[in-house]
Amino acid sequence: MKSVIYRFPEENERLAERFKAHKVLFNREVLSGVLSIFDEVAHKGDEGIKSLTQKFDDVVLDSLVLTDSYVDESISSLSPPLLAAIEQAIQNVREVNLALLPKSWEKQIRPGTVIGERVNPLDAVGIWIPARKGPLISTSIMLVAAAKVAGVKKIVVGMPPSKDGLGDQGTVAAAKLAGADTFVVGNGVSIIAGFSQGTAESIPEVDGIFGPGPGGIAAAMSVAMTYGKKSVLGIGPTESIILADESADPLRLAYDLMNEGEHGPDSSSILVTTSTNLAQKVEALLGKCIGEVDEKRQAYLKSVFGPDGKGAIIIAPDIDQACQFVNEFAPEHLMVVCEEKLERLVLDQIKHAGEILIGEYTPFSAANYGIGITAVLPTNHFAKAFSGITSKDMVKYSTIGKLSKEALQDIYPIIKEMGLYEQLPCHVNAADIRFMDHIHRSGMDLE
Repeated sequence: MKSVIYRFPEENERLAERFKAHKVLFNREVLSGVLSIFDEVAHKGDEGIKSLTQKFDDVVLDSLVLTDSYVDESISSLSPPLLAAIEQAIQNVREVNLALLPKSWEKQIRPGTVIGERVNPLDAVGIWIPARKGPLISTSIMLVAAAKVAGVKKIVVGMPPSKDGLGDQGTVAAAKLAGADTFVVGNGVSIIAGFSQGTAESIPEVDGIFGPGPGGIAAAMSVAMTYGKKSVLGIGPTESIILADESADPLRLAYDLMNEGEHGPDSSSILVTTSTNLAQKVEALLGKCIGEVDEKRQAYLKSVFGPDGKGAIIIAPDIDQACQFVNEFAPEHLMVVCEEKLERLVLDQIKHAGEILIGEYTPFSAANYGIGITAVLPTNHFAKAFSGITSKDMVKYSTIGKLSKEALQDIYPIIKEMGLYEQLPCHVNAADIRFMDHIHRSGMDLE
């Protein structure tokens, strides 16, 4: 394996070239294609989705909807150990999302002035679960359980079809156990278009659409928002950074780099350290460990850590520069493996990361499967502005305001001056009328 060690900031130009695609999740050409698919689904409904699925996925579909019997069969197909693992994972995700779920509130902030927020769940959501690189039962659990905890009444799960026109049984089973109501299969962008507009036959129009995927799926989510659908943007191919000092175990770090790198050839998997010795040890072990992986995942890892991949080991001169690189990259997943005193310093400096996993016993896999925190997180620089998908995304807020007569009188000068300046006299009149005992308009006594 050719060396993947870089020095920051000395080799910043080489790093910029290696990660030049990091800030580009999709381009205009992809967006244009997505818009065309939305138009086709709008005009042809189910038949449009079937046609697009045959065109892009090479699967002929008789129906978009999975039957109840197939869903039941999917649950029955689970081995007892896998069923137990899924049920425990669902419980852990529910606990976390219950802790995160916003609650309605009211507060008197000034005499006679009450403000607050009323929190209500979305009526219906569509969850997209990709499966092209392998099944993602963990993603289905995290998204469906978050919606269920939030109180969403209708949860529809979409996924790519297998060659027989059905969905991955483990994913279907996990989503059903987590609280999904119905399941549809089809080409990803076309299913999201269906969620956005509804089809007369099979797919309901929903209020929120969530799920990860490559550029086309990300573009579809952005288009869905123009239809008034809630979504979280930038949930693209996985990326991770490990920030470690010389106290970290190099063999564990090699496995941690492979943990996220094995998702696919477009994964980003990076170690940032201040220790040249650690960097060299990890690189030597990484080459050996990749050789032990099965053929499919080994090909992915060789691509990630190959000449054109997005895997790297970066040596920074000090911890401040290491944190600077992390914040500029804004990774989806960040693991911090440092001595305790340094760990606190790092956490104080990190501002941009989808998740932060702390300590040598918190590997990426623990967060992906078991802790219960979300692993559906922003990628491609989006962690500078977006957060991972939880129950907080499955609700909406109505602000509350309530005034007494005295409180309205207190702010009346603001209403009057601003209303007159903005040339909106009816705004002022709407306040005036509340202080008049006798009102005569158009010759009519309204007393």
